[in-house]
Amino acid sequence: MTRPDVSALRILVVEDEFLLADELARGLRAAGAIVLGPVGAVDDALDLIEATDALDAAVLDLNLQGEMAFPVADALKNRGVPFVFATGYDEAVIPPRFS
Repeated sequence: MTRPDVSALRILVVEDEFLLADELARGLRAAGAIVLGPVGAVDDALDLIEATDALDAAVLDLNLQGEMAFPVADALKNRGVPFVFATGYDEAVIPPRFS
């Protein structure tokens, strides 16, 4: 399987588990991506999205310190930024607007 080319893409990492966030960020950097974050809370993610002019993609944990990441997904969707949920939750939890 070939890896997608993420070199020089600015990718936001939103994950509240430190070890997962660190591993994901390191893997993305090793693939050449520019990692924004990681951040582990909805408000921090929204602040970073607002403060960032160029954002190419994002990886979102669904549950951030007990708060669902849907406001972050909405902000990304409104900006036209593709994202993926990286979660252990069943897909039935994710609203249809993010399918």
